[in-house]
Amino acid sequence: MNIAFLAPEFLPNWGGAGTYAIELVKYLSKKHNVHVITLRRKIDNGFAYSDEKIKDFFNNKIHLHTVSDANDTFLYNATFQYSCFKCLPKICKDNKIDIVHADVPHMSDVMLRLVKSNKNMVTTVHTTIEGHKQGILASGLDFWNMDASEKYTLALFPMLKLIQRLYLKRSPTIITVSNWMKKLLEQNYGINSINVIYNGVDTQLFSPKIKRNSVKGLDTNKPIVLFSSRLTVAKGAHYLIKAIPEIIKENRDVHFVFSGAGAREPWINILEKEGVNREYYSFLGYLDYSELAGLYAQASVFVVPSLYENLPIRILEAMSSQKAVVATNICAIPEAITHEKNGVLIPPGDSGAIVESITDLLLDKAYSEKLAVNARKTVLEKFSWEKIGKETERVYEDVMQLS
Repeated sequence: MNIAFLAPEFLPNWGGAGTYAIELVKYLSKKHNVHVITLRRKIDNGFAYSDEKIKDFFNNKIHLHTVSDANDTFLYNATFQYSCFKCLPKICKDNKIDIVHADVPHMSDVMLRLVKSNKNMVTTVHTTIEGHKQGILASGLDFWNMDASEKYTLALFPMLKLIQRLYLKRSPTIITVSNWMKKLLEQNYGINSINVIYNGVDTQLFSPKIKRNSVKGLDTNKPIVLFSSRLTVAKGAHYLIKAIPEIIKENRDVHFVFSGAGAREPWINILEKEGVNREYYSFLGYLDYSELAGLYAQASVFVVPSLYENLPIRILEAMSSQKAVVATNICAIPEAITHEKNGVLIPPGDSGAIVESITDLLLDKAYSEKLAVNARKTVLEKFSWEKIGKETERVYEDVMQLS
């Protein structure tokens, strides 16, 4: 097959949608001609990946079309949508594309799709604009303390909601990564034909066999509690930060690591006001995708205090790395985690529950190890990219038969 994969999040990896694109493209490119339409994202005032470096990452098995730049976390998407409007028809024609794969919420081909929807379009729904707004508002934080992308989402919500509804109506084939999201789309959008294909994880890369390699900016011999995501209010970082002083009171043999893009200063200010010494935490900022497995290997507990998610890939990566996971009992997370069997589920927005669960896991090594071993087993059974890739191929084949 000739596949056009629209990836506004790619390398450098920016979040779950980027990981999904990277891993699915990695699988598909082994057997198919995959044309990745993407952008250049600036990290620390420079391009983190050249086109040559991206192609080398995929062993030169992909065709790369870099059509725009990204200097921020929100407005770049409109530029990319316009670039796809201009460039995608020619790319499809010149390369005899069979399948065009895009996603929500990015809607990269929205301008083309609103003009004309073709049967060869496949859409993966990671999340919805309504859900993102819900998660932002649930944080209870002041508007001015939010990430720029969250401010734009709230300010432009009515328009974004309308565009998303039109886009989904013109999406002939939909994949979503959880049964929870399938039900939401059926109830709120009247969509009846939805393929559920879970998120996946590279079980060889994210493995308990990975050595505890040193990570730049991290120097500690203490057990690590890891938060790995963008530092936004919807990801619930502030609830973990509120819990840190109480956890330290129970157990001083701990170090908290925050990995992910976003402004760290507001969070450091909170920790300093709470009297938390800098020896207890590290903010690593953005880490290259190739470094993440080594970071997971160093962790003792992985925590996801999110207020809204679908099925976060970073949970699956931690589970695959055989780590004990603490996550909020929301959305599709219970489709991966069974409470006190392969992880711990806690109520959203509950710093007290974070204190209790992390303290228990740090002090009870046997309990933590039991959850971690079961977590790895769960991923091997349900969430490997080999399984997810084959299911996606079958959807493509069905689409081609109808085209």
